[in-house]
Amino acid sequence: MSGESVKVVVRCRPMNQREKDLKCNNIVKIDSQQNTAQLICPTEPNQPPKSFTFDGAYGIDSNTETIYGDVGFPLVESVCEGYNGTVFAYGQTGCGKSFTMQGNLAQKGMIPRAFEHVVETASNTCSKALGIIPF
Repeated sequence: MSGESVKVVVRCRPMNQREKDLKCNNIVKIDSQQNTAQLICPTEPNQPPKSFTFDGAYGIDSNTETIYGDVGFPLVESVCEGYNGTVFAYGQTGCGKSFTMQGNLAQKGMIPRAFEHVVETASNTCSKALGIIPF
């Protein structure tokens, strides 16, 4: 995901317990290799799904580490080189934006990963500028 442009990435979260208890059907199919999301109409499941293509697509089995490596890391590297960068999380309430961006105790989100990346880069840059050899 290199270059200077807007990238659109989709992440589909797993069903929550309420959705499982209600025996909801999964109507979203993610193909991470083709970067597509297919939406199946729940009232007309025999109709062809609507397909959408993105710059990146991550399914229910994805983790934030992988997404950060693919999307966040190159963006933060560009920011550390002096370019502007933004991650804009958009979606319906409950779709997983806060989890992706903030994470939890088991899985750090994009924001803590980006902060660590910036601090590490700044530390290494300052150490090199001052001639300090890290140990």
